[in-house]
Amino acid sequence: MKFFFENTLFAFLILYFRFIKPIKANIEKEVFTSNAVKISETLFKEISEWGEQGGLLTLTPPYTIKRYDRIVPFKHVDELSQDKTGEKEKWYILDDLEEGKTYETRVSYAATSPTTFMLEIMGFEEAANIFEKRRSLEIPQSNSQPIMTTTKKLLRVRAIYDGVSIIPGRESRPIIYNIVLETLTYGVPRVAFKLVLSLALILGIGYYICVPMFYSSLQKLIKIAEKDKIDRDLNRDLNRDKTRIE
Repeated sequence: MKFFFENTLFAFLILYFRFIKPIKANIEKEVFTSNAVKISETLFKEISEWGEQGGLLTLTPPYTIKRYDRIVPFKHVDELSQDKTGEKEKWYILDDLEEGKTYETRVSYAATSPTTFMLEIMGFEEAANIFEKRRSLEIPQSNSQPIMTTTKKLLRVRAIYDGVSIIPGRESRPIIYNIVLETLTYGVPRVAFKLVLSLALILGIGYYICVPMFYSSLQKLIKIAEKDKIDRDLNRDLNRDKTRIE
């Protein structure tokens, strides 16, 4: 049984490093722990309305995925500081976050589109500073604004083309990607954690139930075979003795 368990575990590790781990080459992620912050209700309302008007997608735990989104990459790093309009970036709202819990946002994209993605998770005040500098959002300032507490965050996604192509304009073509927000359990993504539990359950059932049952059945077959052999030998000896007497 020990031999069976060790070989099953060895086979799983081979599959993991051969097929699962290489997929991560096209995944970039950002892990964060949610915290509650106090902001003015006016700021919260203005950015929330801006998000609704811009059609921002809201990602919520325990698992949300947006497939086949598109982003136009920057040609080189220097363009990041020169970007004054934010046309080459995508924003997402991270909502229903629980204080103290750990989450992961990640993007996955095809290997045929060599790109470096940058994921920035920020609060409303940090986002407001960016918008005000671009004059895309004006938030009235007042010392007497009502204060509220929220765990809601904003996610900014930007990309830089990281390949070399002889095709003209290839570096300016939109990159197709999937984006995910997922709750982490003991540092493991929810989907992967379920997979690990399922594999552990299967291995446990195999090791503690199936293998003993198979071993028990095999032992019974061996005993039956041994008994049949003894009976045949006994019958052969009896027949031999009868022949001698005759």
